[in-house]
Amino acid sequence: MTAPVLPVPEPAHHIAFVVNNFLPKIGGVEFHVAALAKELANLGVRVTIFSLDNDTPSDLASNPKIVRFKCSPAVGGVLAWPWPGTARKIRKMLAQESVTAISSHTRFFPMSLIGVRLARRLSVPGIHTEHGSAEVKGVSPLVALASRLIDKTMGRLVLRGATTVLCISEGARDFVRELAGVNGQVFHNAIDTTAFACRSEEGPEIAARRTKLVYVGRVVPGKGWDLALATAEHLAADYPEMELHVVGDGTERAALEARAAASPMADRVIVHGQQPQARIAELLRGGVFLNPTTLSEGFQTTLLEAVAAGAAVVSTPVGAAQYLLAAGADVRLAEAGDSGAWVENVRDALDSPASRPAPELVASFDWKQRAAEYLAVVDSVRKP
Repeated sequence: MTAPVLPVPEPAHHIAFVVNNFLPKIGGVEFHVAALAKELANLGVRVTIFSLDNDTPSDLASNPKIVRFKCSPAVGGVLAWPWPGTARKIRKMLAQESVTAISSHTRFFPMSLIGVRLARRLSVPGIHTEHGSAEVKGVSPLVALASRLIDKTMGRLVLRGATTVLCISEGARDFVRELAGVNGQVFHNAIDTTAFACRSEEGPEIAARRTKLVYVGRVVPGKGWDLALATAEHLAADYPEMELHVVGDGTERAALEARAAASPMADRVIVHGQQPQARIAELLRGGVFLNPTTLSEGFQTTLLEAVAAGAAVVSTPVGAAQYLLAAGADVRLAEAGDSGAWVENVRDALDSPASRPAPELVASFDWKQRAAEYLAVVDSVRKP
């Protein structure tokens, strides 16, 4: 059974998101904030999003209202610093608009520290959501050292200064406890299930046999696109109708395309690049989703999308995959270093008929339910 959606809240609710990055920038945190803010607004909450962006104008007429501030150049296109005076401007705006709670996201962003401190100064709950589950991986030693220093300084200040900490996965909760001695509450990521759920006319069996392998993710070191291709090549002779679809872009796309062109199954490897949501859902439906990542992942929504679409999942044992396996989803786990296990797990998934996932499981993935849960957290820590 799914949790009931809470009653529409009173108009007095006003939640302010104080974040470094927001749409049109693309990333897991940005999508999380955008989806949560949208569903809170649909529940009748007034929402304001404060972010850093030198290129995109503010949108002050909508709900969510989006206020963008100028900032320093972003390191790696992600980590920028607000110019002096930004916190004062946000505080002045919120003091005039009766804010209910301040929402911050990811410990190492400067705007998260501003959000936590503003919540205290305005005497409202500061609700921080932690999206990371370990130290940064797949970066240079210098960047890794800098990230550890930030974690042990600003990261701890953010986590310890928040009224309550929500953790995107069980791994994130353990990491928060280890880093800052704070006991967080698990608050899983979510998706728009209507975009990915199997259509009723497809019936209980989508196909007699799976013929698609699908990789959806960044084409960067550590995400495992090379393991996905190597696994497909091992199975190509046994499954002459099988195709590998790679959806995504990144710094290693040229290397991927070169590998694919030289592959013995070159005519069956399709590199799509970025694709709209509807096309991703179409590719996932009735396929086998490959998630060979070795990076420190949060709660990957691509796994939720794959399960909702009726795909089998073969993944490294990241938090979302373990959660879905325990919940009864069609998931198989293999360590990235065990290529034999990858081949056998994918073989087993290909040989298993595609079927629709349990409706109650898919319903538990939806942002409508998660927004109601978030609002319940806000109400639980509000001062009377």
